[in-house]
Parts: sequence; structure tokens; C-alpha cells
Amino acid sequence: MLQIIKKDGVDGYESIIRDLGADPDNVSVSEAVDGESVNGYGIYNITPDAMTVYKISYGDDLMLADGILRSVLFLATLKEVEKALLLNGSEALAKKLGMIKEGNILEPISDIFGGCESCKK
Repeated sequence: MLQIIKKDGVDGYESIIRDLGADPDNVSVSEAVDGESVNGYGIYNITPDAMTVYKISYGDDLMLADGILRSVLFLATLKEVEKALLLNGSEALAKKLGMIKEGNILEPISDIFGGCESCKK
């Protein structure tokens, strides 16, 4: 069964994090885990003012990408953070998923959890 789980620490991701220009001491990692297999991940940071999404890795599975991105964004809303800066391709993913139209800022984050516009009609 696929689960998206916040990882304790960043073990195994340090090199990727540095390549993204982030500080391994100030980011978190969530993994998409199916049994013993890691199928994707998200690297992000949450401050009181904003979330920064550094990377979403998902292979070619757009539904997995949607799940990982929504999962990490939801963590920000739990801390009452409503602004996300999307970097390194996560902004293109958010556009593809209809979360943003242009730029790389998603605000307010909670709007993406209200259901799709077509479903509301």
C-alpha cells in the first residue's frame, strides 16, 4: 500500500539537497513508500511565513506527483502557513496540476484542498 510519510531526518538525500542549493539542516523530506520501495519524494522547508518546495520527484506518475505535492503542502497548512514558493520544476508540476496559473507562488495553499472547480458545479 502506497503511503506518503514524513521522513525522520534527511539521510540519503544530503547530496540532492546541496545540489538544490538548500541546507540539509533546514529542510524536510517526505517519501512515497510502497512496502520497502520508495517511489518518489518531496524536499521542502516550512517557516512561519512560507513554505519552500525545493523538489518533487515522482518518475512519470502524475497521480503520484499530485499526492506528494498535496501532502507536503498540507503540512504547511497544519502550521497555518498559506504561501508556498515552488522551485526546481515543482512550479511546472503545480501548473500542470492546475494549482497555479503562472509564476512560482501558490497562495493561499488551502485553496487547493477545497475540491476541483468542475466538481463544485
